[in-house]
Amino acid sequence: MSATRLLVLGVVRAFGRAHGYQVRRELISWGAEHWANIKPGSIYHALRQLVKAKMVTAAGVEDSGEGPDRFLYEITEDGETEFRRLLGKALSDADAKPEFFGAGITFMTCLPRRTVITYLQHRLSRLEGTNELLRRLRANDVAEDQKPEHVWELFEWWVVEAQASTDFTRGMIERLEQGAYTMADDGGGAAPFGAPPAVPPAVG
Repeated sequence: MSATRLLVLGVVRAFGRAHGYQVRRELISWGAEHWANIKPGSIYHALRQLVKAKMVTAAGVEDSGEGPDRFLYEITEDGETEFRRLLGKALSDADAKPEFFGAGITFMTCLPRRTVITYLQHRLSRLEGTNELLRRLRANDVAEDQKPEHVWELFEWWVVEAQASTDFTRGMIERLEQGAYTMADDGGGAAPFGAPPAVPPAVG
């Protein structure tokens, strides 16, 4: 639910005002049903839950031209707070599921560069600690010969996976430090990906 909530909040925020079908269409265009395991029903469920929590609010009705009118939503102040909270957790939590981390990467440009780097440094520190622990566990098991020998493959999988996450996170930090991507505080005219419009679109 965290990845879906973050992505739905981010899309509504980016459009200024959006209806459920618009959010769904945007996420499908990103292939989010594959890498974030988002189903169409979960998008509408997330919107309903966000309305209940007062994180998005009704912002008018749009004539679909081919069926029932579509309710428009916009993010509230509480929604903005939740968006930033989820974004920070997605980028900093070393235990975040891949789809949640992926959602964080998608909208990381909505934050200042140094903020994102700080979140990723926290993630990196935790990953490095996990790597060291896994290596010790693997070495101790091999030395003590307490488990069936093929279980070594399980430890090797964990070590390789953790090392890949560590290397990727370190690389992200380096790229951001070198000025990659347009971030929220960069200025210079170009709006970062995911930034809300300066003027919300008019209700049709």
